[in-house]
Parts: sequence; structure tokens; C-alpha cells
Amino acid sequence: MTRTSRAAVLHGPGDLRIMELPLPEVGGDDGLLQVEATGVCGTDVAAYHGVNPYYELPCGLGHELVGRITEIGDTASRRWGVAAGDRIVVEEYLPCGTCRSCLAGAYQMCVVPRYGGKSIHDGCGLYGGYADYLYLHPQAIVHKVADDVPADLVQLYIPISNGLDWVNRIGALPTGGTAVIVGPGPHGLACVIGAVEAGAGKVIVVGQDRDAHRLSVARKLGATDTVTGDTAEIAAVVAELTGGLLADTVVNAADSSAALETALAVAGDRGTVVQAGLPKSGGGSAKPVLEALNSKVLTIRGVRGRPSSVVPPTLRLIESGKYPLELLCTGQFSIEQTEEALATTGREPDAIRSSIIPTLA
Repeated sequence: MTRTSRAAVLHGPGDLRIMELPLPEVGGDDGLLQVEATGVCGTDVAAYHGVNPYYELPCGLGHELVGRITEIGDTASRRWGVAAGDRIVVEEYLPCGTCRSCLAGAYQMCVVPRYGGKSIHDGCGLYGGYADYLYLHPQAIVHKVADDVPADLVQLYIPISNGLDWVNRIGALPTGGTAVIVGPGPHGLACVIGAVEAGAGKVIVVGQDRDAHRLSVARKLGATDTVTGDTAEIAAVVAELTGGLLADTVVNAADSSAALETALAVAGDRGTVVQAGLPKSGGGSAKPVLEALNSKVLTIRGVRGRPSSVVPPTLRLIESGKYPLELLCTGQFSIEQTEEALATTGREPDAIRSSIIPTLA
């Protein structure tokens, strides 16, 4: 085995370099993963353009990954319940276990930089999934996954686990209730699955005219209705579809501030609005938020990731083949093509989820 790994390293906005980083010497408490596939997340696109706060530059990008353990220490093997040769997913977080957030059970908010955002100058630097190998830090959170599921599908576990959690636990969707999802990106489509799994009576997905392909995928995943238009038009359609009750749970998975106004407009009385998208574009104001919050007595909740307990059932769901997840996988790129993958994800309306595959030539 060569003792270096290629890695796509972000040095600053628009400055991505393919570097060779040394492989670490594995001790008793850590390990090494050979990466099979890593999903291209919108937060990586944002970081590439300099608008995401979760990155410690320079860092290896990529945090939605699946791979196979090549080396592991005895202590780490016992702690994680895995062995060399096992296929695993690695959560993006590296919780310290002692900070205020970790002690409160919110390890997703730990101050320690995560995979895909941790500096290459920290230890061996192999903390990004757009690479041949990933360092399995003692604080890593890992989960075993079946050998026979395509890597392209397995790397979807982060958006799908988020979707399951955001609709059900965070969004409090009642059985038979109406879920409205604003934004048919990877997380919005994952929320369709979350709503179906939660027993929604109606699953309505809101998009724009250019989202025709993604809205078609939403219907194939289980959405009962899809809607486009401006906020007033969308609210009128949702009201008609629900007999005037509007939505019990709304997930705003769109990356704009203005989309929150649409989310609030389609929320019914005493509903819950989950704000998931990063505000990468302008528009909107605080006035509609304040008006809807009080007039409808809404609950608005922010999110960051999901609890670890949601990941194993998500992996079992992926393994089951219940949903046509291949529809979400719209492109494969090599490590050297990382910038092309980021550009495609941020530009092409039909590109839902691209993957970096280290073995591609």
C-alpha cells in the first residue's frame, strides 16, 4: 500500500488543490479508511465560494462518505465494534465529549472542527472524504453498512437521516398530517422520504419552474403533490389541497432567505416550521416572520445534523431498496474532478447529488 493519499484541499475561496498527504501510523486507538464514495454537499459548494462558517482552512473537503477499514487499532476496534475489512460510514462530527454542547447531548454543535472542515495541519490532515483515505480519529462516530449496496446509494445516508429526523422528531409531523417541503434539493427530497416514513397523509413539495426534474423525482419518492409559483400562488394551492388547513409541518430546505416567507405562508395554525437551508441568497424580511409567528402561533426550529441514533435505521432503509434512490445519484467524478463536481452541483438544476469516487480514472 502506498503511504500517501490524494486529497482535494480547499485553501481559500476558489482555491482548491489536489495534494498528496502522508498516511498516518495507526495506533491502538485509531484507524484508517479507504474511501469508496463521498457525496458532494451544498455546504462544500458554499465553502468553495467562501460563504460557510464550518471550515478551518486549509482543509480536505468531503464529509458524506462510505469506505472500508484497512487498518485499525485493538482499542478502537473494541470501542466501535468493527474490524479491518468492515464497510462503514463515518459521521462528519468529531465530538470532544466534554464541551457544553456535548454534555447537553447536542454533539453536532461541538466546537471541534468536523470531518471535511478540519485543517490539514492537524495531525496527518486526512479529514476529508474527497481523498483516497480518511483518518479514523479516536473521536469518530462510525456505523457498519452492508457490503452489497452501491457506494453511490450509501453516501446518501446523511441527507436521508437528516430528512427522517427533521420531519418526524424536529417537525413533529402527526400521523396522517400534511408536510410541505420547500426546495427539492438533496435534503428536500430526503425530507419527502422522511414524511412518507412518518405516515404523512399529504406530502407537498414546493419548487421553481427550473426544478421540473427534481419535482418529478419527488413524486417518484412519494410526494403526493408538487407546486411552483410565487408565494401567494403556492399558498393558494396548498390551501386548496388541504381544505384550508395548510401544513402541519413545513421544512424549508431552500437556500434563500426569501423561501422562509413561503414556508411561513403555507404553515397552518400551530404548525411547526423547520429552517434547514443556509441563506445563500437575499430577499425577504423579518416582518412576515413576526406576523406569521404570532398570528398562527407557530413553532420555528433550526437544525444542525441529526442524532446518531437515526443513522442505523437510515442505513437499514437504504439497504432495503424501498425507495428508488438511484434517481438522486446524478454524477460521478474523480478526485481530480472535484472542482467540476462542485460547479455542477451549484449550477445544474438536474444535478441532484454528485459523488467523488477515488477509483475513477
